[in-house]
Amino acid sequence: MLRRYAVLILITMLIMPSISVASSSLPIERYEPAEFTLQTFNRNMNVTTFVGPDYSNETLTHFLRSATESIYVEIYQFTSPGILNLIHEIHDNNPSIDIKVMISERVVSLGDYNVYTMWNLTQLGIPVRWTSDTFTFSHQKFVVIDNDTTIVQAGNWARPSFPLSEWESGSSGGFTQKNYEGNREFNIAMTDEVVTQYYRDVFDYDWSIGSDYNEGIDGTGTVLDWGAVTQSYYQRPFATNGEFSGQMNVTPVFSPDTSLEAMLWVINSAQATLDIEIPYVSNSSTVVNELLDAIVAAKHRGVTVRIIMEEGANDNEEVGLAFAEENIPICWMDTRFFSTLHNKAFIADGRIILICSINWSEESITENREAGVVIEHEGVAGWYQEVFDYDWGIADYEVPDYVNVGWTPNIPTSSSDINVTVYAHEYYNDIDGVILGVRINDGAWANYTITSNVYDSSELDPENFFHVIGPQADGTNITVKAYVYSLSEWSSGLEMVIPVRNSIGSVITTTTTTTTTTDELAQLIAQAIPYVLLAVVAAIGGLCYKKQSSSKTKRKKKR
Repeated sequence: MLRRYAVLILITMLIMPSISVASSSLPIERYEPAEFTLQTFNRNMNVTTFVGPDYSNETLTHFLRSATESIYVEIYQFTSPGILNLIHEIHDNNPSIDIKVMISERVVSLGDYNVYTMWNLTQLGIPVRWTSDTFTFSHQKFVVIDNDTTIVQAGNWARPSFPLSEWESGSSGGFTQKNYEGNREFNIAMTDEVVTQYYRDVFDYDWSIGSDYNEGIDGTGTVLDWGAVTQSYYQRPFATNGEFSGQMNVTPVFSPDTSLEAMLWVINSAQATLDIEIPYVSNSSTVVNELLDAIVAAKHRGVTVRIIMEEGANDNEEVGLAFAEENIPICWMDTRFFSTLHNKAFIADGRIILICSINWSEESITENREAGVVIEHEGVAGWYQEVFDYDWGIADYEVPDYVNVGWTPNIPTSSSDINVTVYAHEYYNDIDGVILGVRINDGAWANYTITSNVYDSSELDPENFFHVIGPQADGTNITVKAYVYSLSEWSSGLEMVIPVRNSIGSVITTTTTTTTTTDELAQLIAQAIPYVLLAVVAAIGGLCYKKQSSSKTKRKKKR
């Protein structure tokens, strides 16, 4: 009987690995090392919003110079001679400030500039460490100041992320601003001790598993320099930072621990609009495909989706064509104004913003150390929404024949006039005709020829054509489609939906909460079957053993 019991256990153990459940139906996986969980803090706090290249260097300088006790830096690349000089200045002016710097030893770009920075800082007596090789790349960019302020950045401490802005004398007297080219990146500074403690905990953990810089082994690197600096004609319209105070939900985000969970939550939270600005997509990745599927699902439930990426990077063009089939427009960032698109941001419904260092690749989400934050606050998210809308207006189109449109406000109410703009800056020849098609809900199309409502594009040419739609009832969906006639040929864009909403439904603020649906319940039951079988086998074995023991007892009594 014991042999039968052993056979049953063996069969059950062999069956268990063969019973599988589709991963997409299970709770989102956290990837190792999962030291930190997703937590949302509801706090009354101060936030400064700023973007590169508009006022990034000046804002970072302000916050670093404001330090009185400590500066803890965890960054992928530290190659800006200007920021290195600033650290020298801060240390020289107040040597009592506790400064620690942690940099990635592994970098994709050529050069050993990080090594020089490490060597240089050790000459000042500043503690430095390499981030742990537990992570494929330590691609995070965050700073903790005085244990009460955290800066989360999309950009590295490099010249394109924090470019110079100089004032030079003009020929007719006075001074003019000379702007240097830089990256488009979102950054945010949050002042709150509780939120900052979370980032400090991550810093302390990463510091504890990092490794020491060793001059004998690592060398002294290559001296930092400014390299080729190009003047930009980008006028920096967001050189005035946003300053916000009040109650808001704040969720720190880190790879590999919580990034996929947070990214999917933001996408799935969108009810009216979803705007995404990222450098590239690697669609060969399972986790990235989860994000792409979530975006398509958002479109299918009626969300207006817009995506800005960089042309020619990774799988962007393939993804762009696939999204176009779903009527999801993709535009390419116009890099005549920026060094590159290095931003990683999502905006849902103009009230939720994710700012992070996370690229759309398997490695970035599941293997790297990355850092970010989700903020739920209409003022904060709305400020970045204006930046996205600006970038959308200067972007190029996924396919040359497409015509791009934008509108303000992003989510109009029933009392709002809606200003819809047809962007025609892609056409380098004379524009002979512009038509905007408008459909209210499921009604008939009305076509409006635009002739006189024209204003200059960012290229200072009259290439933006606008039409005003009067206020519409709450809940109305306005579909728009643009047509441009040039060189005896009509080009048209994708249909886009403008949602009129007086309010958006409530957001689930506890991001770690999951609801079990019927399908998920079935999957969970299926997942539990092997363990139930094992329990049954154990019970049968126990009964058999008990029966066998009982028989032996009875036989003994008969003797």
